[in-house]
Amino acid sequence: MDFKKKMKMRLLIAVSYCILGTILIVAAAISKFENHFISSFGFALLFIGILRIVQNRKITKSEHNMQRREVIETDERNIMLSERARSWTFSFITTAAGILVIILSILGYHDQAQPFAWFVCLMVAIYWVFYLIASRKY
Repeated sequence: MDFKKKMKMRLLIAVSYCILGTILIVAAAISKFENHFISSFGFALLFIGILRIVQNRKITKSEHNMQRREVIETDERNIMLSERARSWTFSFITTAAGILVIILSILGYHDQAQPFAWFVCLMVAIYWVFYLIASRKY
């Protein structure tokens, strides 16, 4: 994909974050149910969307910034570092959640341990689905 098209796609995603955040904020404001999570999530999406739009504008403002960013994103070392960081993050979170399940179960908090156990199972299942997809593609 052309880098300029990639940046336009990122801008559209950022705008959709802003729209979704605004919808959530308005829905929480006119809703009869008191739910602070929805409005907080809406504000977070709106804030992230605005930050991404500003970041996108800063990158696309000059051709020099565009070329520099393209080099950063296509550099093999940066790609390898990013993939390794994602891999380590997945391993850390899965292991930490598994340990938390064991600790909560030993302490007798089975109801609190169950969502974490389901989370670990879901993460491992998603991993294997993507592994099978990648093994067929590559």
